[in-house]
Amino acid sequence: MSGGVGPTCGGGITLPSTGAPPPPLHPTPTSPTSSRPHHHYYLFSIKQLNSFGAAAVLAFSTTVPLTDIAFALLVIPYLAILSSIAFPQKPGKPDPAAPIYLGGRARRALHWAYDAAGFLLGAALPALYILDGLRSGDTAGVAAASPHAFLLAAQIFTEGLAAAWPARFSLPVRAAVVVMYGARRMFAASEWLSEEMEKRDQFGGVGGAAAVAKRRVVAGRALAVANLAYWGFNLFAFLLPFYIPKALDRYYCGRGGEEDHGAVAAAIDDVNVDDDDDDAKKKKDS
Repeated sequence: MSGGVGPTCGGGITLPSTGAPPPPLHPTPTSPTSSRPHHHYYLFSIKQLNSFGAAAVLAFSTTVPLTDIAFALLVIPYLAILSSIAFPQKPGKPDPAAPIYLGGRARRALHWAYDAAGFLLGAALPALYILDGLRSGDTAGVAAASPHAFLLAAQIFTEGLAAAWPARFSLPVRAAVVVMYGARRMFAASEWLSEEMEKRDQFGGVGGAAAVAKRRVVAGRALAVANLAYWGFNLFAFLLPFYIPKALDRYYCGRGGEEDHGAVAAAIDDVNVDDDDDDAKKKKDS
């Protein structure tokens, strides 16, 4: 009987056999923080401190709009509400620290290259662009690039906070951090590109504006376009169609990365067994 809700992720209701002992009424809870051999998170790591420092410097530089600062501050209590009401991390839920996608060496290399490209486009090059703008006096370029850099630094810091308490923040909550900041940075990158395109008549200080070197105009436009394309692809081609459904599937159905990897291996074994049976039949017929 399904109780009117249809089949669940765990399958139908089964009764224990006559000779088997009944299952315990209160099974031993499994802590989501136990057995994490490859994932060690700390509250204030070097990465978090650097991200917090960069976000604080940009926030106090008056180049970041108050709306972006308010967004970064309000995300943390919103995540606490989500973890308490919508997606609580209870005993028996999948470990949020376990990777969602497991794979071989090729997938790990692709993941590393993708993260390296994101760091280069989203953090390293914009930081150099902002520092060069402070040196050359391009206040407009600094003000255009700062919101995007601030949101990325705040995202890294918030992800570290959620990862430091896996018993508090479940996998859907941690995925929500990436999606919310990704959507917000799409607007920041669009405004960055719009402001960079308005520099077309400022090469020689036309209209009373300070002179802007042509290399900075080209670099600013290239960075804005690259960030808009990269993070747009990350949001609309990976996070929304694949990452969020996978996180929800693991949370509600209890299928973690290890189970998925085992299912794939079992499927490969089944295919190999079928191939062996076919070969045996062919030899028998011959």
